[in-house]
Order: sequence, then structure tokens, then C-alpha cells
Amino acid sequence: MKKFLNLAKSIIIYLILIYIALMTLLYFFPQLFLYIPSNEVSNIEMARRNGYPAKLVEYKSEDGTDLYGWHTEPEGLHKGKIIVFMHGNALNIEAFFPKVSPFNRYGYATFMPEYRGFGGIKGKITDKNLVMDALAAVKEANKLGYKNEDIIVYGFSLGSHMAVSSVYTLKEQGKFEALVLEVPFNTLPSVVKAIFPVYMPFDILIRDKYDNISLIPYVDTRVLIMATKDDGIVPYYLAEDLYNHAVEPKDIIIYDAGVGHNDLYDVENFVVIRKWLEGNYL
Repeated sequence: MKKFLNLAKSIIIYLILIYIALMTLLYFFPQLFLYIPSNEVSNIEMARRNGYPAKLVEYKSEDGTDLYGWHTEPEGLHKGKIIVFMHGNALNIEAFFPKVSPFNRYGYATFMPEYRGFGGIKGKITDKNLVMDALAAVKEANKLGYKNEDIIVYGFSLGSHMAVSSVYTLKEQGKFEALVLEVPFNTLPSVVKAIFPVYMPFDILIRDKYDNISLIPYVDTRVLIMATKDDGIVPYYLAEDLYNHAVEPKDIIIYDAGVGHNDLYDVENFVVIRKWLEGNYL
């Protein structure tokens, strides 16, 4: 019995130490848990060979960090509108050009900006830094000749925060054409709490909040939110919560089970986005 109690005590102490170690790592080194960036420079030639006629655009963030993005002029009839696509916490822009390419064929210009810490760009991935880089991207779209009223900001997953923050921060310079949010969330700690099987004080441990819900009530452009019931990364009810805090005009689509976090392209959500942008409300 004494041996059993000693063993049980040792196991409990071991588990407590693991628990403390995980909390410490999450607080001081969130990059180990929250981000899966590709450090490879995105291959623009590959995108061109696959039908996305991108041009490289180089610019700087507010703090002087060198950034780059891919820009396309529209095919066919020029609508005078541009879609600025903010990707999520993984890979680089090379992985996402297929999501954006249909809009180029529909007659929209497109711009895919990269963040520091991704795609070979040096720098630390934090909420503040990624928002700073996203703001620089929208300002670069302005320099390319597009006013805010010509810009559709499209945020995917973690990129929803960069999209919401850009529209919120720059709204005084002019109302945006639209805000499209694919598989978004209310706050990042809410996402982690929903998917992590062990209780931890995530609101304290996760310092970068990516807080969409405090900003969305003050966004004064039309919003489309797209989520899916079978999302194993961002539960759809977090997108619903974000929608409930947004102001009109707003629309939401919740796809049925069988469509995962990264699968909305496969069910041609770009067709729905196009119809919505052109005034066919859902």
C-alpha cells in the first residue's frame, strides 16, 4: 500500500510539473503552439504557371520591416475593385493563391500580403506585428491606386483578425467596400479553450488575444461570415458569436457537417462570395 501511495504521489507530482511546464511554454513561447509558418519564400513562378498572374510587390511595415506581397490585375472587364487576402497562422501565401485566383478571373484585382515570420520574412510573430503588417498591406493597396471604397478585405482563420483590425483602424480614411471573414473567431483564447482538452487559464496565458469581438461592433462596412459545423480547429459557434456582435448589414453562412476548416474552397465558397459582393444577398 505504501509503495502504491508513493507511486501515485510521484505520478501526481510528475503531472503537475508537466502542467506547469506547458503553461510556462505557452506564455513565454506561444510560437511553439499557435503558429505553423513556412519560412520558405513563396514561389511566385509556380503560381504563375498555375494560372495566377501575380506580380511581386515590395513595401515596408510601419516599423521598417521589409515585406512583400503578390498583386494581380483583373482578367477581362475591370471592376475597379481589389480583394486583399489575409491568410491564417500557417504556411505562406503560396499555399493560398488558389483561394484567391477565382476572383481574378471574375474581374477583381487581388493582393496577397505576407506577414513577418512567414514566407522568408524576418521578424517575430505577434498580434501587434501581424496587425501592423496587415495595415501596411492595405495602405500599399491604396498606393496601387485603390481607395478604401474599392477594397474588399478578406480574412481567413487567424487572418480574420488582421482583416477586422485593418477595416476598423483605417475606416476614418474611407469606408471599405466589404469585409469577408472565412472560419473566423471571436478571440484566440476562446479557440484554444474550445479545442484543448485540459483546463488552463488561457485568458492569462495567451497574451496575443487576436480580439475580434471588441472591434467588430465598430466596423461600418458590410460583413460576410462563413463557417462550418465540422470545423475541428475553430468551432462554428465562435463565428456565430462574432456575427452576433457585428452591425448591419451582415450575413452569415454555416456549412453543414463534412466540410472542414480548410475545405470551403472545395465547396466553391468563392462563388457565394462573388454573388454576395455583387449584391445578391443570402
